[in-house]
Amino acid sequence: MSTKVLVDNPICGFKTLITVVKEGPLTKVKLTSGCAKINDYGNILAEVKNEDLYRAQGSKIFLKAQEARLTPTCVVPVALMNACWIENQLMSKNLALEKKEIKIIFEE
Repeated sequence: MSTKVLVDNPICGFKTLITVVKEGPLTKVKLTSGCAKINDYGNILAEVKNEDLYRAQGSKIFLKAQEARLTPTCVVPVALMNACWIENQLMSKNLALEKKEIKIIFEE
């Protein structure tokens, strides 16, 4: 199986397709984006271990985002964490598919 998440950010103008597949203790990561920094991030990340999924501090997901020089406002690392949680059965895939999206709404 795999889990796919689409990040559509109209502020930066890029879309990113996140695909993750659990293979034993690893989760393989593939990022396809119009953003060169995100594509670099996907290349240097490639896979994460289970221990990378339990907290942000020290997680390869966020360490490699810094290495790829993603902006602190980039939502791709958080979306990737959500995809990994779903793929590793830490979050309900059915619930995620039912709710369909997570939003950031700017009020003013």
